[in-house]
Amino acid sequence: MRQTAPDGRGPVYHGPPGPDPSLPVLPGLAALLADSARRTDPEPPGGGPVLREAAAGYWWRRGLRTHPEDVAAAPGAPVLLLALLAAHGGDLLLPRPCPVWWTPQARLLGHPAYHVPTPAECGGVPDPYALLETVRRVRAEGGTPRVLLLSAVDDPTGTVAPPESVREACEAAVAEGLHVISDETWRDTLHHPEEDVFLGPAEMCPDDVTVLVDLGGSLTPAAWPCAVARFPPTDPSRADRWADRRARVLDVLTLLGAVVPGPVAPAAAHAL
Repeated sequence: MRQTAPDGRGPVYHGPPGPDPSLPVLPGLAALLADSARRTDPEPPGGGPVLREAAAGYWWRRGLRTHPEDVAAAPGAPVLLLALLAAHGGDLLLPRPCPVWWTPQARLLGHPAYHVPTPAECGGVPDPYALLETVRRVRAEGGTPRVLLLSAVDDPTGTVAPPESVREACEAAVAEGLHVISDETWRDTLHHPEEDVFLGPAEMCPDDVTVLVDLGGSLTPAAWPCAVARFPPTDPSRADRWADRRARVLDVLTLLGAVVPGPVAPAAAHAL
């Protein structure tokens, strides 16, 4: 979607608002929010210890070793993705099609974004051979591809990528030195468990994948802004590569004042 700024400058590119998932407000979550309604202080940038501990447990139960210091929280996935892209820098690679709100984040930062076709059987994950060709073409043209953003449980196509497709795409990305950001917002929604097997990129390439989950719409009502990111556990031997990624994200969130509202945090922690 394109819109001209009121003063004539622009254009401003943005995606349309997402559809209402019609997730009901569960009584337990509503009670926690009401109990915290008098809280006037927001969470610290990246989330407080209770929220981050809950997020760590969420991923532990899904097979990913996670500690609170590996987690960052923000008021919604768009601002958290913006901080992640700003922290890593470079050009962004995306599957085609992809959620409408992904590309504007890179455009706002001035980072080129390149769309890569997906396999015929699923969306959300690029074809590995097309990915390799795109990376080589971008570098030949002077670009610096650094991040692959994908979603094995895809938003626009409603498909769950087969584990072999996810593995091939991630291995191709890591071989080219890309960091993978996996949007797993919809992994806990109902699919066809007798047919679809979800295997996340972080389970295949644990040192090279950051996982992003937007709670609003999937675990909490859409009007309660909260999203969490799980970074690869810090490895001192790889300190020169990714060790400061979470610190850089926290710097961006602090600069933007992007903090989870205090009353929302207890309910979000309970949902996680």
